[in-house]
Amino acid sequence: MLLRDVWKSYAFLGMSINILKGINMVAYRGEVVGIHGPSGSGKTTLLRIIAGLVRPDKGEVIVDGYNLNMLDEYGLALYRNNVCSYIPQDFAVIDTMTVYENVEVPLLLAGVDADVRRKKVMEILDYVGLKDKANLRTGKLSGGEKQRVAIGRALVTTPSVLLADEPTASLDWSNAIKVAELFLSIKKDFGTTIIIVTHDARLLEYVDRSMSLFEGVLKQISSPRL
Repeated sequence: MLLRDVWKSYAFLGMSINILKGINMVAYRGEVVGIHGPSGSGKTTLLRIIAGLVRPDKGEVIVDGYNLNMLDEYGLALYRNNVCSYIPQDFAVIDTMTVYENVEVPLLLAGVDADVRRKKVMEILDYVGLKDKANLRTGKLSGGEKQRVAIGRALVTTPSVLLADEPTASLDWSNAIKVAELFLSIKKDFGTTIIIVTHDARLLEYVDRSMSLFEGVLKQISSPRL
């Protein structure tokens, strides 16, 4: 994954505020990268640009050979459903649906056959430790379990890149460690590139490389550990 000179600004009270300032970044296959920074530093905007949910004002984002600048909205939708999965901070699970139904959604959107869907969903639920809760409504789960549902839904299409926005923000430290260890397992078992943005510096102990994002400027803290 490559980001080259990425800029993004938003209008505020008649002014243009630069949220990201010339971001340059490389993430390698099967690497876990942690991006640390305070609230308002541009972390979520950066992830949403990589996910193809927001277009940069300037610069290039290239993931698995796809230059996101060259994709139309349909192409970006396919990219999000097959190449790059994004887990928002609020998990975005649907409480009125079952655990199984939440994880199945990306496969439904992709038009995957029902038998194949069931096999994949049950395999992923087993992987994230929720197989026994497949038919339970998600609203009945704890915060840590909801986060695992969100991870399962993101993983069910076997994406090349997994983006996690403050994945432990609403969890106690015990559950946060479980989530961090699950990301490490995903890296090992699937070879997925994982980008985690967080304000919790303790999570940086679980990444291969860490970066800081402050006032829209990205700096590397540690070198790749591959």
